[in-house]
This record gives sequence, C-alpha cells and structure tokens, in this order.
Amino acid sequence: MKSLRHGPPDPMAGFRLSTLEWADLRRTLGLYFSATFLRSNYMLLMLVGWLIAALCTLWNLHGLLKHDTLAQALSQTNIFYVILVVIFAQSVLQLHTNNQIGGSQAPSIPGLALAEARAASIVASIIILGFAGLMRLLPIPFHDALFFILFNAIPSAVQWYAPPHGQSGKRRLAIALFGVALMLAQFALVLVSDATFWMLTRPAILTIPASAVLFIGLIGSILSLPNRLHGSAPLTPAAHEHPLPSASTGSSVAQGSANKALTPYQLRQMLLAPITPVTLRTDILISLFAIPVTLSVFATIEMFLSHRSFSAAWVKSVGTGCLMLVIGDKWLLDRQHWPLLLVTGRFGSRLKFVQAVFKAKLSRMLIVTPIRVLSLVVPYAVLKPLLPAGAFYDALDLIVLAAGMTLCSALPFLLLRSPAKSIVFAFNLAPVLLIQLCSPFLLGHRYAGYLALAALTLGAFSYLVAPHRISRSDWPYENE
Repeated sequence: MKSLRHGPPDPMAGFRLSTLEWADLRRTLGLYFSATFLRSNYMLLMLVGWLIAALCTLWNLHGLLKHDTLAQALSQTNIFYVILVVIFAQSVLQLHTNNQIGGSQAPSIPGLALAEARAASIVASIIILGFAGLMRLLPIPFHDALFFILFNAIPSAVQWYAPPHGQSGKRRLAIALFGVALMLAQFALVLVSDATFWMLTRPAILTIPASAVLFIGLIGSILSLPNRLHGSAPLTPAAHEHPLPSASTGSSVAQGSANKALTPYQLRQMLLAPITPVTLRTDILISLFAIPVTLSVFATIEMFLSHRSFSAAWVKSVGTGCLMLVIGDKWLLDRQHWPLLLVTGRFGSRLKFVQAVFKAKLSRMLIVTPIRVLSLVVPYAVLKPLLPAGAFYDALDLIVLAAGMTLCSALPFLLLRSPAKSIVFAFNLAPVLLIQLCSPFLLGHRYAGYLALAALTLGAFSYLVAPHRISRSDWPYENE
C-alpha cells in the first residue's frame, strides 16, 4: 500500500484494491455502525429531524397522488424537506471523514484518507439509491427520482472536491468558478416553484445520462478526499492552534495578519471566531448589503425563469432574508479555542471568561441585527408596498426575535449538565429554522409579537444563567 506522503493518489487507485486495502475498507465501513460515528457526528441529530419531516412529506405526497396530478400534489407539499435531507446526509458524511483525517498524524498513516473516501462513496451511493427507491413508491419513475436527488446533491459534490497538489493555479480557479456556477444554477432552479415538477417528469433518455454524469461527478469528488492531505503544509495547526493575543500587548496574529494589531472590536470577536475576526466597519458593511444584494440576485434569477415581476419575486424571497438575520458564527459549538484564550489571563476565572463570550455575542448582535433587519424591511416595505407603521412593527418584531432566539442557543446547558454536541448544534441551528416560521411576514404583528417576547424572555434568562452552567462543563468536547 502506498503511503499518503508520496504525492497525489492515482485517479484509478480507487478502483483497484489489494487484500490489505479491502481490510482497511471493511474497518472504515464498520465505523459507520459504531458508537464513534454516533458520538462524534453532531449533525446526525439534525439529519434525523429532517429525515422525519421528509418522510412525512413523501407520505403526504403519496396520499395526494391518489386523486391529484403530480403538479397539484407538489403544490400542496413542501418538497424542500427532501432536498434538505440530501444536503444534510452529505454533510454528515463530510463531517465524519473530516474528523477521521483531521488529526495532525493523518498524513503519516498509509491508506487512511483513501479508505475513508472509498467508504464515504459507498455510503453516499447507498443513501442516494435508497432514497430514490423510496420515492419510486410514490409512484415516481426511478430515473426521475434519481435525477432529482443527484441534481440537488450538486453543492455537496462541489464541497467534497479537493484539487490535486500539483494542479496549476489557473486550473484550480477555473474549477472553482465552475463549481460556484453549478451551485448557483442548482439554487436558482430550487427557487422556481415548478422546477421540482420539471425534474420529476423528464424522459428517461434525458435523466439517465444526466444522472450518470452527476453520479460519477459526486463519487469522483468524494474520492478526491486524499488530496486534502497533500497540501503544501499538511500538518498545519488546527483553528484553535493559531497564535492568540498577548496578555501584555493586546495584539493578535490571526492568520494572514500576523504583524497587524487588532482593534478592540476584533479582539472581542475572537471569542466567537478566532481565525477571522472582522473589523467593525466590515461587519457593518456586510450586514448592510448582504441581504438586499442576495435577495435582489435571487429575484432577478426568478424573474427571468418564472416570468414574475422583480418586486413580486423580491417580496416572495423575504423568508430567505429572515434566515440571513441569524446566520452567523457557531459561538457555543466550536469551543476548541476557549482553553487557549483562558490561559492568556485576560479574562480571570472560567465563569468570567464565559460571561465575556456572552457579552461579545450580545454586543455584536446589538450592532449588526438592527442593520440587517432594516436592510430587509426597508426594501420589503417599498416593494410590497407597506405603510411606515407596519414596517416599524415588522422591524421591531424581527430584531427582538433574532436576538432572543440567538441567546436561546444556550438553553441546552440549562436543561442538561453536559449536553451532547449534537444537541448544542441543533439549538444553534434552531434560530435559522424558526425565525422564518415566527416572522411577522407569516404570522402577523400580534402573534409574532407574542413569540418575540417569549424568545426575548428565554434569551435573557439564558444570558444570565447559562454562563454559570457552561463554566462548569467540559470545553472543548471530548471528541475535539
């Protein structure tokens, strides 16, 4: 067996297995049915949740197809849950493989990354074929179901791909741009209301070749996993091993700015994102333009694909804007850097350190959340159109909802002494999923206001009490 330190693997090596490689593959596949996979994969709980929602959707669709056409049935169900399962299933596999090859000793273990890549490709194939077979029971032709699933796995294929070490910069850039174009095309079609119906009703002469290309592309991307161990610095420090701010000088050396002193705002944000703390000006500019620019791009794409007006398409995508209000750092999930920051002596006790983390999160929310909300509500009010009073209450509800729900991410530490990473991940992701359902655009001011007050109350309670519980828990997690 070749050592992973001797250059990029032969592209055909993934199909020629020796006796020892078969043994490595069997052991690697066995990990997917072990406690190691369940304990270390914090995204697994969310996948189970989305899988239940997707199965309920397919069951509902099966019942509707008994007396409705496919187009009518799809209009009454949320097939997006199925797309989420496809994406999350690949994310679970990626997290597992990254955990397996992420250690500094991984490049020195012959065959480790290739065995992981082969095992992941087998599991991914089983998941995709199994889900396509399940959709066949609706009934939907298997070739259409397979094409639908593989098409929505395009973002995962792009994320799996790791370029060879010797590849030229121009070729890497071209492949990266091609991957981004594929992801944008996939996302653009997801925005179109009848895109799912179109994909599930194509003739076999079109979907079978397209599925073959997509399947080969996905498996090829997964098998490129060993290339991640052939970079110029395979033993580079992990995120939490980068130099930290000095207790005496107050400076930092985040990657790429080693000799540049950070602002006080950046130093506070290192508690949340230790590698890339942004300046206050950058944070404000991103918060001001990210939502309106993104929704305008989506609205333009949908305007051309579905013949809607720009204003109607922009207003329709306001739910996506709500999601962007709370997308941010995994502030309570990634805690590898906490011990290293604590020993600098800048924060005092463990309790004061955790309280500093909460204060940093709150201070950032008080700055960026109102800006993000206004960048969403003002264009919405103009394009809807909406009266100023209605826009004001919408903005107020969203600000309170976003702040309260984000602080509620700490609730697992109030309910459990040492919550599993999967539970903490679920609560960190919950605001992204719930804010759209609880927004005033969907529920109206009255009910959204009640939910906003409830979220603020729980969030304030978490802000005051959770630091005491977190300071007594283990950080980082045992599998980190």
